[in-house]
Amino acid sequence: MIKSFLHMLALTFLLLQIAGAEEAHLMRFADVSAKHIVFTYENDLWLASIEEGKARRITRSDGNEVFAKFSPDGQMLAFSAAYDGNMDVYVMDVFGSEPKRLTFHPAFDMALDWFPDGRHILFRSRREWPFRADMVYKVSIDGGMPEKLPVDQAGLSSLSPDGKSIAYNRISREFRNWKRHQGGTAQDIWVGSFAKKDYHKITEFVGTDNFPMWDDADHIYFNSDRQDGAMNIYRYDLSSGDITRMTFYKDYDVKYPSIGDHKIIYQYAETLYLLDLKNGGQPQKVAIEIPSDQVLTRSDYIDNEKFVGGFGLSPKGKRAVLDIRGEIINLPTEEGVAYNLSRRSGSRE
Repeated sequence: MIKSFLHMLALTFLLLQIAGAEEAHLMRFADVSAKHIVFTYENDLWLASIEEGKARRITRSDGNEVFAKFSPDGQMLAFSAAYDGNMDVYVMDVFGSEPKRLTFHPAFDMALDWFPDGRHILFRSRREWPFRADMVYKVSIDGGMPEKLPVDQAGLSSLSPDGKSIAYNRISREFRNWKRHQGGTAQDIWVGSFAKKDYHKITEFVGTDNFPMWDDADHIYFNSDRQDGAMNIYRYDLSSGDITRMTFYKDYDVKYPSIGDHKIIYQYAETLYLLDLKNGGQPQKVAIEIPSDQVLTRSDYIDNEKFVGGFGLSPKGKRAVLDIRGEIINLPTEEGVAYNLSRRSGSRE
């Protein structure tokens, strides 16, 4: 009887552990190295092993930490963060350390890639006035003034394996959720050498081609909605000009793809997927556990006076109805009881 009870107790404890280790969702802006995955969740950076999938938080602040990129040796991270009220480029140890700030301009600076030497970072910024278009810059991890690269206009970008050429979008529109857009801000992939400045388009689709990702000397991967109306990953062969489709989604878009160690990680629906380019190129769902303290989901006291919308008085002026944070509240003008008339947390009145 005692053994049976202990067995049931152990089984219950195991089930509780499994229930408490549920798969996480809504991870964004991921990158991948040979051993690890980094992503943004709860506006912080988290690191997970590719093999185990259990994540640990490596940053914590009130601002955002986004667009993290692994260094070529996988030992450091470059990322953009709003620690001081402005989005700048930082570097830190892959397992977490004090972030080192590299850019100090009031413009939005977005980390894009590492140079092959592991000592410099590629980032984009709209810091030139009145041009107000993205340009790409190079900055040392030791600090100092960023160097503007010889490209007239570039947003999302990826460096060739030798760091001498670049694949990029001239137009930045990747954060506008326009489906099947074919207007004047449709994006194409451009390629060129920094030395020769021979920049030219390699895609001619009238819709969206973005997020260029340079893998090896012969192949550039990118995102496009050229078939089925959904964003999917394609491969461009620099030798032949052939374009090959790599993913085949027809409902949700592939979002925020990023390449590392011949693998592409991307967001599909609310989950991360990994595309191993050396082993058949079949997408695999990434199961990640996030042991978060769930601070942002806890109940909190809100100062309702800051969220008052419409209002109206009763005929005698003794009570008033107000729209407060989506609820209709009946209040006395002087003393008395307040009533929530709507009580519908899933909708706004």
